[in-house]
Parts: sequence; structure tokens; C-alpha cells
Amino acid sequence: MKPHGNAVLAFPFCVVSLAMLSVQAQAEINDWDYEALYQDGGIRAESLLNAKAIGSAGDAIGTIKNAILDEENQVVTLIAEVGGMWDSGDRHVSIPWEEAELSQEGVRVPVHEDNIEDYNLFDDEYVDDAYIFKGGLQHTTQVESDVMTGPRIWKITDILDDFASLGKDTGVGYITDALLTREGVLQAIVVEPSGTEFGEGPYAYPIYGHPDVWQPGAMHYELPYSREELSSLPSFDYDKYDSLWD
Repeated sequence: MKPHGNAVLAFPFCVVSLAMLSVQAQAEINDWDYEALYQDGGIRAESLLNAKAIGSAGDAIGTIKNAILDEENQVVTLIAEVGGMWDSGDRHVSIPWEEAELSQEGVRVPVHEDNIEDYNLFDDEYVDDAYIFKGGLQHTTQVESDVMTGPRIWKITDILDDFASLGKDTGVGYITDALLTREGVLQAIVVEPSGTEFGEGPYAYPIYGHPDVWQPGAMHYELPYSREELSSLPSFDYDKYDSLWD
């Protein structure tokens, strides 16, 4: 994704915007509870990764390895490793989200041996633009070993296992999972506290819009809440969450 020419001029407004986002997030955490998550259910990112990729013939042709999200936290592309039974050998392909179908068996994808080239990872609009735009490479992060995404397009594994903190210095724990709707919209991150100071956990924290206070490749994910707000949140109960594949 190409940077806008007025990005430097807009910097002071970005500072104000981040402050406003933090205030908004703090206000909304007070109204946040898990009941809607429990009732609606969804997808655990940890379950999505390594879910079976089911081909058009109904057989498993590979596994889901990653998901690319846009600035609205909507999954736009699934990355799958497929083809071990084909002459082409194992390779990564990109599956547009609208062409994927979730099922109890896994993720049904329209890829087969004869059309695998149509799903070439480097032909994906959400990967290729950032990959070939050399001027923006300093803003990119790797998807697998050789695929890059831009600063406003990111992958779900960017946030999993990231370190969560209050401010820049107070460590809270690690992001062990993320929760998505069955339509592919990221709703929350799940943090496992690293010590009893922040309770037993795990805790699910909402994500509103693109996480502007965090960028892919950052050293940690800064939670925009106070210590008191964190202490008021109950532990998240996975047993009450209707997750596909669990």
C-alpha cells in the first residue's frame, strides 16, 4: 500500500487522533462484557490456523496458515499451504475470504490441481502491492518467509504471542488468541496474564476499528486502559464460547 504524500504534514493530527482513540477505548471498556461473545460465538484464531483446507472434491488438500486483515480488522485473504498430493508439491496460495466457506470439517476452498495458479499468493491484491512497491518496504512485515504486507494490511499472526502492556513499561501478559466473528471480523484479543498481579485470566479485550495504537512488528501491544479498568474485567470462559472447530 503506497503511503500518502501528506503523511508528514498530518502527523500532529495523528497524535490527537491516538489520544482520542485511547479515551474512547477506556470509555467503552466499562460497557464491555462477554455475553455477546458467548451468545454469538465465532472463530478462535488459534483454531483457524492449521484448520483443514477442504478442496472442491471434499478432501483435505492442505491447511490454513495465516489470515490477512484490512484496516477495519476484516479478514480479506486466507493463506493456505496446499498441494502435497499434486505434482506441484507444497505451496502457499491466497484464498479470497469471500470464496472460502467455513464448515465443521474445516475451510472449504475452491482450489484444485488445475486452477492452483489462479490463487498464486503474489497475485493477491492485498499482498502484491506492498510487496512490489519498493519505497514502502520499510513499513512492511513478513507473512510467511517471503511475502510482505503493507502498514495498513496485516496478518493475524502479527498479534498472536505479542506482549501486552499498560503503557510502555508495565507488562501485563501475552496475547494467546484472538476472537473473530464467523464473518471474519476481529472482535477481541485474549491476554493471559504473566503474573497474579493482573488476576488469573485469560481476559478478552475489545478491538474497535484498526488498532492504531499498535502496528504490526511493534515490540508490544499497548492496552489503552487503566489498571483499575483491567481489574474489573472477569476471566474469559472458553467453555461458554461457541467456537467453530473446538
